[in-house]
Amino acid sequence: MNHHKVAKEQLLHLVFGAAFFLVIGILAVSLDLLAAWITKVGVSQFTASALGWTAHAMFVLDLVLFFIYLIATSIDLIRGMK
Repeated sequence: MNHHKVAKEQLLHLVFGAAFFLVIGILAVSLDLLAAWITKVGVSQFTASALGWTAHAMFVLDLVLFFIYLIATSIDLIRGMK
């Protein structure tokens, strides 16, 4: 296969994957903002804390999986260009 075609396919795959992880990260931040807002509204502290911890866990998991995805995709890109 042509090296340019392989590189283009892999980079396109990387861009769409990064966009997916960005959307998940935005959802995690939005959930954290919701947790802060419901605290001000008067929802119980337990519920606000549960939402906050869920948002933090979601964001950390998103970052870890994104870095794993970047490494794996980069390795595939390098292998495809050889």
